Amino acid sequence: MSRSVAILWVVALAAVWAVAPAAAQQEPQSSCVTCHSDPDLFEGADLEIAHQVAGGAHAAAGLSCHDCHGGNPDPALADDMFASMDEGFAAHPYVGAPERGEIPAFCGRCHSDPATMRRHAPDLRTDQEQEYWSSHHGEQLRAGNPRVATCIDCHGVHGILKVDDPEAPTHPRRVAETCGACHSDAERMESSTLADGRPLPIDQLALWRQSVHAKALLDKEDLFAPTCNDCHGNHGAAPPGLDSLAFVCGQCHGREAELFRASNKHDLLQEHQELSAGETCNECHEAPEPQAALVGHVSFGECDTCHGHHAVLRPTLAMLAPLPETPCAFCHEKANDETAAPIDLAASGRRYQDIRDGLLATLPVNLDAEHRFDWMVDRALELPTHSVVDENGESRRRPEFGRLFDKFRIGKTHFQYDDPVTGEIAERQVIRCSQCHGSDTGDGESKGAATAASILRGMRELTALTASAERRVLRARRGGVQTLGAQAAIDQAVDSQIELEVLVHSFSAADDSPFRAKHQQGVVYAQQAITAGDVAIAELSSRRTGLWVSLGFIALLLVGLALKIREIS
Repeated sequence: MSRSVAILWVVALAAVWAVAPAAAQQEPQSSCVTCHSDPDLFEGADLEIAHQVAGGAHAAAGLSCHDCHGGNPDPALADDMFASMDEGFAAHPYVGAPERGEIPAFCGRCHSDPATMRRHAPDLRTDQEQEYWSSHHGEQLRAGNPRVATCIDCHGVHGILKVDDPEAPTHPRRVAETCGACHSDAERMESSTLADGRPLPIDQLALWRQSVHAKALLDKEDLFAPTCNDCHGNHGAAPPGLDSLAFVCGQCHGREAELFRASNKHDLLQEHQELSAGETCNECHEAPEPQAALVGHVSFGECDTCHGHHAVLRPTLAMLAPLPETPCAFCHEKANDETAAPIDLAASGRRYQDIRDGLLATLPVNLDAEHRFDWMVDRALELPTHSVVDENGESRRRPEFGRLFDKFRIGKTHFQYDDPVTGEIAERQVIRCSQCHGSDTGDGESKGAATAASILRGMRELTALTASAERRVLRARRGGVQTLGAQAAIDQAVDSQIELEVLVHSFSAADDSPFRAKHQQGVVYAQQAITAGDVAIAELSSRRTGLWVSLGFIALLLVGLALKIREIS
């Protein structure tokens, strides 16, 4: 074969490969497609129907318009509307578009038929329709409410995509927006109520966006992070009941759920539910008890009592009580010293006091204690000792500070979100122990407050010791001294602190509790790190002293050498 002939064969094959995909992507011709693709008959969204179907999951499974709507798909009947939409066509009698109340059954003709689904999508369940009718949406639709969601509100109408398609409205990253399309619509949700008769809120999506779940799913692209359907279900969507809520959360947070179910708090909440059924807090609790202020609370669940429903924020120490005057105290002050004495060495302790007092001097005077705490958290993140400006001029946390700040979860007592009701930025308080138990520090009145104070005191002590060790190690490391042993002890102290955040769910800080045992273990690691840090600092000081002595000796030697040279010359 000559070279020119070979080139021609290559060109011909390339042309075939180029045309083949294009031909494969052409929409299959039928009376439905031909008619609905005619711009003389349809325009806008109606003209796009055939194209949407061709790009959807049903077309990929070999299905077309007539498989759902019926009719004769023979392309030769494209100009005969009555023949193509023949209700008497034996193979597929034309049924058209269903009424809104008929949509679940319309989709269920295939999706509830095991034989049909085995042919086209054997991995899909066939009980979706049955589940839907058991959901709140299905019950309301049967009752004649046309505003509730049906299949098409979540999956779309013609361009239905597979769940794992990033463009699908049911893809994990888009589920919340899909649910929010209805649940954030004040007009659509008008007259909808909760089980106790209160109006159904429309801020669920706005609150969820602030949650640790949303940040994991949207910012970190963790597709295993929960969104609406993970807690409420898919087709059988319904709010979790109070008795099942811990099991819903426990699907992911198994250790916390196990600790909570074994705690005294679990039993007390159940007892409280039985005694206060149908009543609000202020019917039994009178001022000045903090419970009297909880007018909007009708009943207490389990996890949601402390973490809320949709705005499940990353848990922080700010949920506990009583908080110190400033968040600085968590890392820089002794936990059991009411004089706010610095935990560090003299020089660095004085420096800390100067910085703290300087910030307090600029504190706005119109803030309450909690907002002052939050204000100080924001200022702490901006301090040069905690942040550094990168080459792009942007401020970011210093690695050592960012690590401790994130692991210890100092947190703030309030958060903000976009309120869909007012269209403005709204603020909510983080649920804190003091909202139910007051701020008693343990002198006899409130057992809950005393437990919260004891837990916080233990966590604060470990935080301060670990942070102090970190500062010592950082000082030595910057001087060139190896600190591997001290760093290992710090890591173990940090792990203990993280474990304490889990053991909070045991709601006990007694001497024989797992919380106290883990706290003591963490303190031992932190003190070991402090000791190792002090040794490293002493070595650094010794090195510097030796260096100055050496420099002095070298200087004297040079002077003597210069004098000798002068004498010889």
